[in-house]
Amino acid sequence: MNIKMSMIAMVLVSGTAFAGGPGGGGPGGGGGLPQVNSSNETVNIYQEGGNNGASVDQSGSKYADVNISQKGLNNLATATQSSAYNSDINVSQVGFSNSSSNLQTGDNSTINVSQNNLYGWGAGNSANVNQTADSSIVNVTQNGSANWANVYQH
Repeated sequence: MNIKMSMIAMVLVSGTAFAGGPGGGGPGGGGGLPQVNSSNETVNIYQEGGNNGASVDQSGSKYADVNISQKGLNNLATATQSSAYNSDINVSQVGFSNSSSNLQTGDNSTINVSQNNLYGWGAGNSANVNQTADSSIVNVTQNGSANWANVYQH
């Protein structure tokens, strides 16, 4: 239990390390948080503003959860759960020109992506989802205009 709480505290404290250019070249550096081969782990990231990037890798984990919430414009959320069964990826983006890219392999898992308007403005959001898993679910919800979603489930 203490390990889980430490990881959550670390994410909340170091959340500003993800702000800036999602590719790592801009201010704030972007970055990623690996949680490899763990179980019962949860990562919560909240970012507000523009040009933020969040990247989480929970490969080999089981019963793992990623929750990324971004509000603003031109934000990027990337979550990977490779060989992670009974795991969930939840991405909520409010604003415009935001993008989400998610990869999940592991049975009985779920990916939820929600991209909505901010104060009536919302356009140009994109969601890319790749899921290879039995008994798994993908939900993508987009509001606004000029949005696109690419879902590959096999």
